[in-house]
Amino acid sequence: MKKKKNNELDFYYLSKDNKRVQNKKKHPKKKPKKVNPEPMNNDMFNIDNEIVIGVTVLPPKNGKISKQNKPKKKMKKQKNKRQDVRTQNKFDVTDRKPNKVRPVQKGQAQRNKNVKRIPYEEERKRRQKREKRYRIFKIILKILLLFAIIIGILLFLFISPVFNIKDINVQGNNKINAEAIKSLSKINIDENIFRFSSKQVAENVKENAYIDSVEVKRKIPNTVEIIVTEREAKYQLEYGNAFVYIDGNANILEISNENANLPIIRGYSTTQEGIQVGNKLINEDYNKLLTVEKFLRAAKSNEIYDIITYVDISNDNDYKFELPSKGKVAYLGNDTNINDKILTLKEILTREEGKNGQIFINDSNKMPYFREDV
Repeated sequence: MKKKKNNELDFYYLSKDNKRVQNKKKHPKKKPKKVNPEPMNNDMFNIDNEIVIGVTVLPPKNGKISKQNKPKKKMKKQKNKRQDVRTQNKFDVTDRKPNKVRPVQKGQAQRNKNVKRIPYEEERKRRQKREKRYRIFKIILKILLLFAIIIGILLFLFISPVFNIKDINVQGNNKINAEAIKSLSKINIDENIFRFSSKQVAENVKENAYIDSVEVKRKIPNTVEIIVTEREAKYQLEYGNAFVYIDGNANILEISNENANLPIIRGYSTTQEGIQVGNKLINEDYNKLLTVEKFLRAAKSNEIYDIITYVDISNDNDYKFELPSKGKVAYLGNDTNINDKILTLKEILTREEGKNGQIFINDSNKMPYFREDV
């Protein structure tokens, strides 16, 4: 048997010599030499008497046999095929069935033609995009889950009665009593501890001019602490028949009818309209008060602070201190050599005890001296 390249059916040729060929195949003596096949007689093989399976013989056109369809050439061709079979000594007597071809459905062939093959690089990019979208989706899902958990916690904190305020503690207060600070804070008992603003509470408490700073702390589950830092009155101004208390930073703390036994500042430049609780003196007065603070600190160190009643700051080149209990007025000049000037003042006060007059320590070119009143 010889199989053709175009997958046609195999042909089987049987003749009277098949037995002889098979016997030679069973008992081969020597490898036969290739010999040119002898021409066969028409008696051995007649194409007209043979039946060829799978071949359809068409009738000649116009009843004439063309040169291409001559039976002799076909016979020769068949003879050559038979001779090749003899030389190869191979016979295939099996009847092979053709492979079954799956029928193509209607429209499937057209779809197969329209489908384009995607390049590897483009497919890789598409896969990366899908993976990136999946990662983003997971991140968003985690964020949403976290957000839901936070909302649940906040709802519990704001609704649960466990966190209702039961106590308010005030610390750091000396001048202002605790009840006044609680009232200023506007925090209510049995209010949820997370519902008020610490910043707003601090601003409410600082409405009192004596309060310098405020710190609000939540003590879970139901206690609030308010820690305050108060300002201290160091000077006072004469304001008609009343007194205005001010601290070292020129903050106006209170207007009172009582004399607080503090040094009285005279000669300030702040207008009467600006003298209101919670305001500050103008910068010019504030800078002069800083110099006064230096003089008074040195006076405390030398134990003469308590006898200073009035301080005139109208001239910043010549500060005047009045000491009514000693019957004297001291002119101390500017803010240079403050400690030396206070020491000189103390010596003159001791030396001129019991005399009324004026002490001049304001001229660096002259020796300090005392001039008694006549």
